[in-house]
Amino acid sequence: MRTKFRLIMAVVSIVSALCIVITSFYFIRNVQTQLWKKTVTDILEVTTQGRHALDTYIEKDYDTLSLFVNEISRLKSNDTDHIKKIIELFDEDVTSFYCSNLMNSNTYSDQSDGVYTLSEEQRLQYLSMSDSGIQEPYYDSFTGVKTISVYERFTFADGAQAIALKSRTVQTVVDSFALSFFDNTGFSYIVNDRGDVLIRSLHRNSNRTFQNLFDIIDLEGNDEEKINIFQSKLKYRSSGSVQFHYQDKEYIYCYVPMESVDGWYLISIIPSDIVMSQANTIIYNAIGLCVLIMLCLAMVGYVFYRSNKKHHQEVEDLAFYDNLTKLYRYEKFLMEGDRILRSSKDAFVLYIDIIGFKLLNDMEGYDYGDRVLKFMADMLRQVSQPEDITCRISGDDFILMGCCESKDEILELASRIQDLAAKGLDENRSINTRIGICMQKDTGQTSGIEISSMIDWARMAQKSVDERSEKNCRFYNHQLRSTLIKDAELEKDMNRALQKGEFLYLIQPKFTLDGKHIVGGEALVRWLRNGVFVGPGEFIPLFERNGFIRRLDEYVFEKVCQDIQDRIQRQLPIVPISVNVSRAHLYWDNFADTYIAIKEKYQIPDGILELELTENILIRNVQEVLPIMKKLADNGFSCSIDDFGSGYSSLNTLKDLPVDVVKMDKVFFDQNDHMERNQIVLRNMIMMAKQLSMKVVAEGIENEAQLAMIKDTECDMVQGFLYARPIDKQEFYKELDPNE
Repeated sequence: MRTKFRLIMAVVSIVSALCIVITSFYFIRNVQTQLWKKTVTDILEVTTQGRHALDTYIEKDYDTLSLFVNEISRLKSNDTDHIKKIIELFDEDVTSFYCSNLMNSNTYSDQSDGVYTLSEEQRLQYLSMSDSGIQEPYYDSFTGVKTISVYERFTFADGAQAIALKSRTVQTVVDSFALSFFDNTGFSYIVNDRGDVLIRSLHRNSNRTFQNLFDIIDLEGNDEEKINIFQSKLKYRSSGSVQFHYQDKEYIYCYVPMESVDGWYLISIIPSDIVMSQANTIIYNAIGLCVLIMLCLAMVGYVFYRSNKKHHQEVEDLAFYDNLTKLYRYEKFLMEGDRILRSSKDAFVLYIDIIGFKLLNDMEGYDYGDRVLKFMADMLRQVSQPEDITCRISGDDFILMGCCESKDEILELASRIQDLAAKGLDENRSINTRIGICMQKDTGQTSGIEISSMIDWARMAQKSVDERSEKNCRFYNHQLRSTLIKDAELEKDMNRALQKGEFLYLIQPKFTLDGKHIVGGEALVRWLRNGVFVGPGEFIPLFERNGFIRRLDEYVFEKVCQDIQDRIQRQLPIVPISVNVSRAHLYWDNFADTYIAIKEKYQIPDGILELELTENILIRNVQEVLPIMKKLADNGFSCSIDDFGSGYSSLNTLKDLPVDVVKMDKVFFDQNDHMERNQIVLRNMIMMAKQLSMKVVAEGIENEAQLAMIKDTECDMVQGFLYARPIDKQEFYKELDPNE
């Protein structure tokens, strides 16, 4: 009986074990199949998302080119200056614009200062092209770099046929999109419907040798019918996935057609065993726990769910989030921004840039620079609303987008960002920012506006910000666009004007308090452009932004030295002359050495040349300024603080600077209800400066009441319209020496 029972139990156990094994086998096969389908679907989805991001990228180029063509088609084909001006206006760091007259082959480009002629072969090729489209990658004749271009045919105002191109290097496209995934085991390629590879990932693990997909497929002897079906699907713009054999491994090919370019596909290729690596873990766990089938099923289901969720999150993070700051990538920002624009008419965009970030990187190192970028990202997350979106677009440029109809509230947000950034990572270094703001209602479009256009306009406003202002932010408007066009005209003429001597300097005398004796002067630059004086307020801020101020200041300084040397050689009296120094000089390594060399070249005595730096430049850039000022002082220069009292001077810092002269800002002399308090502050400031062995100049004195405020003080000099306006240098030296 016991033996029979044992036999029955053995049979039951064997049958149960077989059932468990068979059930586990079918369960594992089912899990394997489902995971395979799900993963392939996810890869196809990622490929589709990548296709959408790339389409958006190309469509942005089309939109920008369309704006370019809209501007340039209003001109006549022989209006060379305005054509070049528009090309310069649209010029970007990573793209180039070309405009070719298909009637006479004249071609204009931001890659060349002149006009060059197309070859007849190139002209005929352009004439045969459609009205608009995109060219497959080619090697640019100017740069020799592999390039991709969008183009549009148009007609000039005088009827001449032409073509415009916006091109960018293939490398910038590769850098802007994630062409690898699954920890750099899978890679994406852009191909045409013939299988030719147009753009590929440059990662070392990717296949960088094959030129056509069907080369590697045919070489491995894959099923011919499957290859023909794949070719047919490419021909008829289908999407899907297929599996091929290559180098003893199976690979999955997921393909989707580009919407912006006919005949182009984004194809993702990944080894099949990588796709199934997570599934294999689940399978091994199922085999090990086959005796506890129900528990195993529960575990596999749980692991499957968690793995799939994590896998999907990793793919999304890779495609849509910046690796360093964890903010949106530009492509994700565009998608979310379009959603905001569709649901609101009060959208706004802030374009934020860190001033002097390159210098900060050079001085503190790239690790510190990365910490600054992370700090900025955390700060933007802190100040933004839950429905706002943020993005690191590139380098040290950030974007914030939200909805608000109040300009004051948006300005308050921008100010808060600047105030928080100014605190920096530590007390030793603040972070200064420039912010451009574009409000949807200021664009004149309440519907149909593109998010990329708002970003471009906000960036345009940011680029126009004057770094000298205390609050470095500006709103976009149509007047700003007109101002930028006017600035472009001034920039076009500035080098020619310097060569032709159109920049002149006047001298505003500095008098003793009684106005009887000239004891110094300040050189002030003016521009006589086409016979008309351009006000310094029109060109100085522009030149400070584009860096030309360095050349202009050096030019004026040398002219002053030449005139002083001439008077010394003729044994005529001289007095100290001060010249202004811009913030841009602080970022120029050879600034002090160059000025010292000019002084020595003209043999100017010590104490005659005075360099004026504004209060804000000195106090905000103490670490950079201090060694420069000491070197200049050691070589016979005097240094002065201009506009003293206009900002937030630190008296503790002032005592450590090698300053010889303090120029009291005219704000102390304003006629207001606090005249008595102003006079008390002024007297004490003058007394403090004298105790530090500094000379004091009262500038902006325009009337007797202002002069009376310093009458009984130890002020050394007076400068202002009360005694003299800026005058020609010949008139100045005649006033200095009436016997001359």
